[in-house]
Amino acid sequence: MNAPESDNPYAPKQALKPTPELYGELVGDGTEQLASTSISFIDFSSSSDAVIHDIGCGLGAVTAAVVAASSPINVKITGSDIDDNVLNLYREEISNNNWPAEAVKADVTALTFADETFTHAIGNALLFVLPNDGIDAMKEMYRTLKPEGVAIVNSWAYTPTLPAIIAACEKTRPAGTPLPRQGLEKWESEDFLRSIVEKGGFQAEKVKMEKRDVFMTIGELNHFATMLWSFIGGTSSAGWLESDEENWDAAVDAVIEALKKSEGFEELEGGKNKIMFKAHVAVAKK
Repeated sequence: MNAPESDNPYAPKQALKPTPELYGELVGDGTEQLASTSISFIDFSSSSDAVIHDIGCGLGAVTAAVVAASSPINVKITGSDIDDNVLNLYREEISNNNWPAEAVKADVTALTFADETFTHAIGNALLFVLPNDGIDAMKEMYRTLKPEGVAIVNSWAYTPTLPAIIAACEKTRPAGTPLPRQGLEKWESEDFLRSIVEKGGFQAEKVKMEKRDVFMTIGELNHFATMLWSFIGGTSSAGWLESDEENWDAAVDAVIEALKKSEGFEELEGGKNKIMFKAHVAVAKK
């Protein structure tokens, strides 16, 4: 679920298990805010007979955003994911919210849908977790879109969370220990995201790029930092270190300190807090 680079089975006793439920709590409203921001460039309220592919649907952030921005009678949504546990949770969301959607197990790099099936394909927080920088997924989006169909994908131009993880690593681990999530820096470039979309088959003149601030509401900082360190702290090529157990509190404190210093951080009432991300959004027409 959290894409570890190591098969090291060790984990500190304080570490929370990286389940889909933990992921859902960790990202909170962040993926929904990103999805809402990303689809804001399309007027779904006036779209008739929209056939939408929520590709790599996760827990349904895109589906929820599309439903909120459209009339249920003029949209049909297919949510696809490769993780059975995630799909089961997505099906629960469909049932609980009465979404006009269906869940399908699919590999985003080799979709089984026919050519020209969808009017829209939306990949939210997707490309940067895929092999080959998501190029194969973009090719499949292009193939399965109808003529004049629209693909929407995004990447993080800035996150407050990864620097907080790096701060904890540098404070509590020996110098030279591999860091988690290395290689994501390239996604901070608008030109890099555009290049992936174009390599997927979309013509340069039909790709529009936007940059937006995305705000995420989180709960009590210690709990959020514990979830964040649990989910990402052990994902480097080294995995968890045995010393991480004794240094657990110091690492969580380092995450908290870094989050408080991040751009856009704000303490809210009721023990909640707000953190700010920046997103690149690509809107491409076939």
